[in-house]
Amino acid sequence: MSIYPLLLVLHIVAGFGAVLIGAAPLLTRKGSRAHRLTGRVFAVSMAVLLAAAWAMTLLKMNTYLLALSASATLTLFSGLRVLGRKRPDLTRTDRAHPLDWLVTLGIAAIGLLILWQVLTGRNVGPAAISMALVYGALSMSLWDLWRFLRPTDWPFSPELWRYEHLWKMIGAWAAALSAFSGNYLHFLPMPWSALWPTLVFQTLTVIWIAVLIVQRRRRLAPA
Repeated sequence: MSIYPLLLVLHIVAGFGAVLIGAAPLLTRKGSRAHRLTGRVFAVSMAVLLAAAWAMTLLKMNTYLLALSASATLTLFSGLRVLGRKRPDLTRTDRAHPLDWLVTLGIAAIGLLILWQVLTGRNVGPAAISMALVYGALSMSLWDLWRFLRPTDWPFSPELWRYEHLWKMIGAWAAALSAFSGNYLHFLPMPWSALWPTLVFQTLTVIWIAVLIVQRRRRLAPA
């Protein structure tokens, strides 16, 4: 009996769980017990979803699934790891560890592989969505590598970890929503049925972070 159907069921169940619980950390007070608890449940759901996705990709190569897995893995991993790298200006233990380098460089390499597959016509699955996912994975990889190399240089601030955590965890939720929408909301045309969550939520994230930055500057401004 093939293990692929079992992995697919696990992937779908965990995906539904991630989609349903993903909004809870956003709607609860940051730092509260509810925020931490729902965040952990979301992270575990995403981890199970991604483990099944990577296993299915190894069994049956699919460029789109590989691109989605790579992008979502980096956003989830980096969004969680940044919580342990809040103040690299104060302590060296808050700087990138070998695991951070290994995962980020690995995802960047996979992104380049997918880019090569799409450009040479070797891709399996929707090329437009794969390219959008690769763009996201490579962009975040470059951002993180810069932060690893120059942790206290621009655009570092004591609050940067908050903005990074917000950006990346919303990105992970948007990836789960994209997979859900692309597979089940058939009344929307492709590739937009799979792309709209990322476009909408990343735009809202930029606005949210901009508001937080303005509020912080106002608090710090002299009376």
